Amino acid sequence: MHSFILPVLVDLLTDQGITENQLLENTGFGELDLSTAQFLNARQADEVCSKAIKLSGDRLLGIKLGLRLDMVSLGILGYALMTSATVGDVLNLLVRYKRALLPSMRIELIASAGSVQLRSAAAHLPQSLEQFYKDALYTGLVTNLNVLTDNPAATAALELNYGQPEDWAFYESVFGSNIQFNSSRCGLTFDAESLAVVISTSDPVAQDIFRRECDRILANDKHGGMVSERVKQALLAARSEFPTSAAVAQQMHMSESTLQRRLAKEGARFQQLLDQVRYRLALEYLQGTQLPVSEIAALLGFSNPANFRRSFKRWSAATPAQVRQRNTS
Repeated sequence: MHSFILPVLVDLLTDQGITENQLLENTGFGELDLSTAQFLNARQADEVCSKAIKLSGDRLLGIKLGLRLDMVSLGILGYALMTSATVGDVLNLLVRYKRALLPSMRIELIASAGSVQLRSAAAHLPQSLEQFYKDALYTGLVTNLNVLTDNPAATAALELNYGQPEDWAFYESVFGSNIQFNSSRCGLTFDAESLAVVISTSDPVAQDIFRRECDRILANDKHGGMVSERVKQALLAARSEFPTSAAVAQQMHMSESTLQRRLAKEGARFQQLLDQVRYRLALEYLQGTQLPVSEIAALLGFSNPANFRRSFKRWSAATPAQVRQRNTS
């Protein structure tokens, strides 16, 4: 989590009569300089946010934080998001740099026929903390998209995997009436029209600069984030010759059993992460190249194209040919 977010949280709690000293007491952050650009790892972010939830007793704290997280408060990442071309590009960047925002959360884009859903989950966290993170993420995204787009088509349907609260009208004031509580999943769904809406502050040249700076900062970040994220980075770096779980564990200086145990605590499995990486790369190849499906299958480590097609349909509810056709139409 970027340290720029903490002053926003401190200001929010101050309005509720809770001081910065109360928030940071006994957390190890007593001498933390909130004015400098640095990252908190997952444990640190969870600790301070859990303390905020406990002190405030406010179940809407995540939404209230999201309402205050304007792009400028996110530093260089905010500028990268602001200069994106479309809503779809904003979502892709958000997933790319999710460790800078919510290092404990698994955040991904799931494509289906004519829409994309931004999903988040952190089953290893206490329910109140997981809800806090989800509320802040979705509220911050929707609030900023409202500012960055001049087109009302940039709307999304919200699904939440917890019950409708008594103060659900507060959710409605942020997200509108298209909200489903007690869903089996949690995410914001954007249709094709919404994804194509142009960002009013788009600047391709500046965006390239900001993206490269974000990559540089994260590459130098001493905190690796969640183990599952480090595994995915190792798999992405391999691109085609994917290492085994034993090989990845060795890279991370732990035994394979320790790796599996730590992944399980985060609600993840090695094969699941490998599938996510394969799906991400498959979309890149299908949408960004003219490679035949048979070659893409081989690049992703499938023994034959039929196995790749079956797996891809399981991941996306569409065939490779359908995805490629949608991209060219």
